[in-house]
Amino acid sequence: MRGRRSFLALLGAGAAALAVAASTSLSAPAMAATTPVTDTGTDLAGWTTVVGDGIYAAAGQAPVNAADITTEHRGADSRLRSNILNRGIMAHNITYKPVVDASMMTLVHQASYSFQMPFVPSTAGGPRNAQTVEGGLFVWDGANTRYDYGTAFQWVLNPWDANFGKIRVWTGSSWSAAGYLKPDTAWHQVSFLVDPSGQRVELSIDGTQIPAPFSRTTKNGWGTEVAARLQAEAISLWPGSTATWGPQHEVLVKDWSWTRS
Repeated sequence: MRGRRSFLALLGAGAAALAVAASTSLSAPAMAATTPVTDTGTDLAGWTTVVGDGIYAAAGQAPVNAADITTEHRGADSRLRSNILNRGIMAHNITYKPVVDASMMTLVHQASYSFQMPFVPSTAGGPRNAQTVEGGLFVWDGANTRYDYGTAFQWVLNPWDANFGKIRVWTGSSWSAAGYLKPDTAWHQVSFLVDPSGQRVELSIDGTQIPAPFSRTTKNGWGTEVAARLQAEAISLWPGSTATWGPQHEVLVKDWSWTRS
C-alpha cells in the first residue's frame, strides 16, 4: 500500500503527510480559559478541493490533474468524486477546511462528520468502484516545532484487495490495521479528537473507538504559520498498468462539526 499521501499546504504550497508516532514531548504553553468555538455545516461548501498524491496514470494516460476530481455541494451533503472522466488513472480527491491561527497548537480539537458510500464496490465491475475513503484532523506547527500533528483513518474499498473493508490508521510510516467496517451504503459517523500540547488523539467510527497513535511528521517546504485542517478524501480504483478506462469513485459527506476549546 502506498505511504501516506500528501496534502496541499493550507496557504497554497506544500503538502502534509500523516505523522510518525511521537517520542518527544511538546511544551504546553500556559493559557487562560478559552471560550469554545464551533464551526458546523450540512455540506462542505467553502472547503477547498485539491488533488492528493495517491495517484497513478496508466501508460499513455495524461497525468492526474484537477479536471479528474470535483466536490459538489448539494445543501444536504457534498459529493466527493474521483476520476470523473473515467480515464485509466487512480485519482485522489482531498477536500479540507483550514483554520490558520497561532492558537491552534494550544487548543483541543474535536470534529466529526457523516459519510456514505452510495454504492458497494464489487469485483463485478461497472461504472463506479473504489480504492479508499479516508479522513483526518491535523495541526501544523510551522512557527515552532515544524511538526504536523493529528490522526486519520483509511477504509479499504478495493474489492480485489484482501483487506477489503478493513479500517486502517496512519502510524507515520505505513497504514496499520485497526478494525473492520463492512462495505455498505449506510451512513457512518467518524469522530476525531486532537490535543497537540497533550500529545493525545482519539478516533471513533459509529461510536466505536479505533486504536490510533498520536502522530507527527516533519514537513519540508511548509510555511511558518500555525494551521489546523479537517479533511475528507476519496481515492478511485487503481486501474491497472495498461488501462485506457477506469471507474469513478464517489463518497457523500454531511453534517460536519469542529469545536476548538
